[in-house]
Formats: sequence, C-alpha cells, structure tokens
Amino acid sequence: MDWDDMKVLLALVRRGSARGAAQELRVSNSTITRRLDELERSLAAQLFDRTPDGYRMTAAAEALLPVAEHIEELALAAERKITGADQDLEGSIRLTMPDRVEFLMARLARFAEEYPGIELELVPGGVLLDLSRREADIAIRVMPADSKPPDYLIGRLLCPLSSSTYVHRDLLRADDPGDVSHLSWVGRYPSGQRETWLQQTQHPELPVRHAISDLSLMQMAARCRMGLVFMPCFLAYGQRDLVKVPGASTVHSSNIWVLTHRDLRLSARLRRLREVIAEEFAKVAPQLDTR
Repeated sequence: MDWDDMKVLLALVRRGSARGAAQELRVSNSTITRRLDELERSLAAQLFDRTPDGYRMTAAAEALLPVAEHIEELALAAERKITGADQDLEGSIRLTMPDRVEFLMARLARFAEEYPGIELELVPGGVLLDLSRREADIAIRVMPADSKPPDYLIGRLLCPLSSSTYVHRDLLRADDPGDVSHLSWVGRYPSGQRETWLQQTQHPELPVRHAISDLSLMQMAARCRMGLVFMPCFLAYGQRDLVKVPGASTVHSSNIWVLTHRDLRLSARLRRLREVIAEEFAKVAPQLDTR
C-alpha cells in the first residue's frame, strides 16, 4: 500500500464515483478502478460496494479512512511547509475567485508577463475549495459581513461589499417612483425556503417569485424586467437601465477577502500575487462599496 492508493480511497469516499474520483485526481476512470482493484487485492478486503448510485464504503473502508486522512494531512502539511519556504518567484499558483471580477484579469495578464516563471491556474469560485488540501493556493472569497475566515487561513480584507434594491427603470411608476407595491421580488431560493435577505430591504412584504442564485443571472433578470432584485451595488454600475429604488437603503452585506493557508504565508510568489490582488481591488473599492 502506498500514498497513491490512499489518494484513490479518499477520492472515492469524497466523490462517490470512479468518474468523480478520476476528475479529482486528474487520471482516467480505468486508472481509478485498476488501483482500487489492486488495493483491495493487497488488503484481501472489499472496500466499496459498487451500486447503481455509486460507490459505498464497506466496514473495511470505514476502518481504513481515518488512517488515510491522517496520512493525507501529514503529506499536505509537508508540502505546504516546503512551498511556504520557497522564495523563488517561479512555480505554479492555483487561484480561485468569484465571477464578475473581470477587472482583475488584465492585471493577472500583466502579472504573468512580469513573472514568466510563474504559471497561473484560475478556478471559478462556485465550489468552495479546501485550501488546507491545496485544492487552491489563494482564494478570493465573499463572506458575510459578520463572519471571519477560519484560524488556519491568513489574508486581507480587500473591501466591504454593499447591496441594495434595484429595478429596471421602466417598471417604476412615473408619478410615484418610490411606490413599488405593484412589483414582486426575484427570489434566490426554491419555493418554500426562507429568503432571509428580505429583512435587509424596505419592502419585505412584497411577494417573491422565481429562484435565481447566480448573480450574473440575477442582474440579467433585472435588466429583462422580471422584478425587483436585491444585489451587490457593483452589478448596477454602468447599467443605465437599472436604477436603485427611491428610498432603498444601501447595506453592508458582505466582505471580500484574499486568503491563503497559514503555512504558505511566506511563499514569495503567493505573497506577491496577494499584493497585486489587493492593489487592484483598492482601485475599484468605490464601486464595490457605495455607502
């Protein structure tokens, strides 16, 4: 049994299928099944039941799992310490970031030109990647205003993010723009789930329709006259057809952070990229926080 065997076990546990494990480990499906067969043969034990719904752990796998997780943490800790001590401005950086930060791309392109020894891998932030497992080296994350990053991460608060109520200008009454009683909200969650964000608005009594959690789609819904939206103010910046509802308050809804694992804080290439990201966010801070 070697570390590669443990990786296969952990990936199957976390992803539940050979295909998902193959995607996580960046190998073929056949490699996953072959390694699992070899591991089970070497242990003389069946680790997973193959079912139509995916791979299910057996008692043998459950007994082995804590050992595999411990080995993984030791390996990752060693890897983080080596990377954290690296003072060369070369190597790879895996950066995960939310959508709608197009302004950052031009600066990342210049960063790549300035440091030809650094390779960037950009990952969408829709899935929360685990920085302790090196699923990403640096993360730009939007977090609720009243929360802070966990202790094992270090970073910088880039900017507060403000939100307010917006609507297509054609939906407002010409004689009384502040009266939106004829409109409904574009919701964020499927029917039956609580829309807690309503309490941050001046019109929690209005009906909620639809379910759009993606911010880009929410902006498009507002532009297509689907109703009122409560969204980050920067999404309305430069959109002449979207206006803030008269009388609507602007609230501090969340914060944007740039984060990395504590063990990687001294890595020269990661530190330099975090500085570049902070510099770019400082330039657009008035658009992100309009209070």
